[in-house]
Amino acid sequence: MRHRKRKPVYYCLLIILLSVLSFSVIGSEPESIFNEESGYTRYVRSHLDCVTLRSADRYGSVHTRMWLAAIDITTGGLPESPLPRELRWYRKITSPNGSNLYWDQPTILAAYALSEYTNEKRYANSADGYILDFLKRCVAEKSGLFQWGNHIYYDVVRDQVHPFNGGYHECRPHTPAWETFWKHDPETAAAAIRAMGQAHIKNKESGQFCRHANPNATPGKFTEEEAKYAMPFLEAGASLIDSLCWLAKQTEDRKGELMELALLAAQYSFAQRDVTTGLLRNQPVEKRWDYYASTTEIGLWAGSLLRASEYTGEEEFGQIAEAAMRSWLQFGFDENTGKYYGRLAVESGLPQPPEAPRGWIPPMYAEVFDIHERPTHNYPMPMAETCLRLYEKTRDPLFGQAVERWVTHIRNSLPANDGRGAYAEDYGRVIHFLTRASLSLSRSEYRTLAQQIADEAIGHLFVEEAGMFCSHPGEDRCDAVDGPGILLLALLYLDTGMEPESAFAF
Repeated sequence: MRHRKRKPVYYCLLIILLSVLSFSVIGSEPESIFNEESGYTRYVRSHLDCVTLRSADRYGSVHTRMWLAAIDITTGGLPESPLPRELRWYRKITSPNGSNLYWDQPTILAAYALSEYTNEKRYANSADGYILDFLKRCVAEKSGLFQWGNHIYYDVVRDQVHPFNGGYHECRPHTPAWETFWKHDPETAAAAIRAMGQAHIKNKESGQFCRHANPNATPGKFTEEEAKYAMPFLEAGASLIDSLCWLAKQTEDRKGELMELALLAAQYSFAQRDVTTGLLRNQPVEKRWDYYASTTEIGLWAGSLLRASEYTGEEEFGQIAEAAMRSWLQFGFDENTGKYYGRLAVESGLPQPPEAPRGWIPPMYAEVFDIHERPTHNYPMPMAETCLRLYEKTRDPLFGQAVERWVTHIRNSLPANDGRGAYAEDYGRVIHFLTRASLSLSRSEYRTLAQQIADEAIGHLFVEEAGMFCSHPGEDRCDAVDGPGILLLALLYLDTGMEPESAFAF
């Protein structure tokens, strides 16, 4: 079912036309090296034209080149309501009336990729401006940590960083695209990553880390209580390990302190596994639901460990990832439904139905197009991507079977939410996985399925009159936290078969 029709909006198209004319006057850019405008790229180009030309910060007394975290797709400005009608994210994670580069990174990468494929530099130039203005305004002076993520954003109306619910540094579940900062300011990027290692890892002997860190404190300085009750969610460990090892590679210090800290954090989480089932706890500190549960978050975490192994050459990262995945796959699939479970009991491996109300607990099955509250510790496609990477690495039939099963799970989940549509991130992750599996395994039917889902995503989310994607069905708004950039990257990948140089960690 297509997105409902709206009154035509010509503003965006007029700006695009003026932009094109200005290029012809000032001097045209090099001829495009990529000409797949008949495919999905035309939607990506149209969306990014609107974002880069009209959706920067023009509020308050200080205007910046930072993009809005929530965009009214009919005007290009802030939505009339700061929050979506259906609040999917708790707290202020949507960054109302703000800008949040943490959530915008996939869109930033799509802008760079589009410039790379088309030789039209205006997309990359807009992304550069965003990053440079972010670095001027959103780096904590005392710690060097970036002020972004789940507890901080930049308020474009008040022209200042806005902390909420403790104002912690917390970048989960996505690993920052550090290379985009490195090319502009390597010293600041390196300082931020080193600060993460010192501020998030609370115990240098056990490796216990925390999803939270205080950006206003000297890295490594925290209270005894903060260390004792540190919450080591697997998804927070994934971003931390990924980041530290990425910097180790950049600095050619692959066996130094950065790698040692990352390995310590990985070993800590792996040590909390059950001795009988081998299943890892989502967090091993507070005895609530996620202490007793193992979810597809394992796949997100293991994927980061595989990258850490590639960055550093340290095989133990890969060995830990493979062992953890083997244990989960042993218990995780339901033959009767053709779906993977949402969570397993750590001590038995049996599936656990969600309580009511569900809150941020995963569903009975690892729903591919989950429209429930986020963050929900439900990561089916990162799990699927890790299965594919392990199969590519080992050619072990266990991981090959898992890839097939994830494809079956996807088919059994269509159309998304019984035809109501899904969020941009979920569509994008599914399209990316199927495209990659098609290319890696030479399975053309996977690409056909990816195209079917891309068409469904466009039908529900792309609004022709506005020239933009909304990030979820039913509202004329695009929220960065909903992952529109992930969909853009996946559509580019589907069209080109090439991952951009600065690839999002799918």
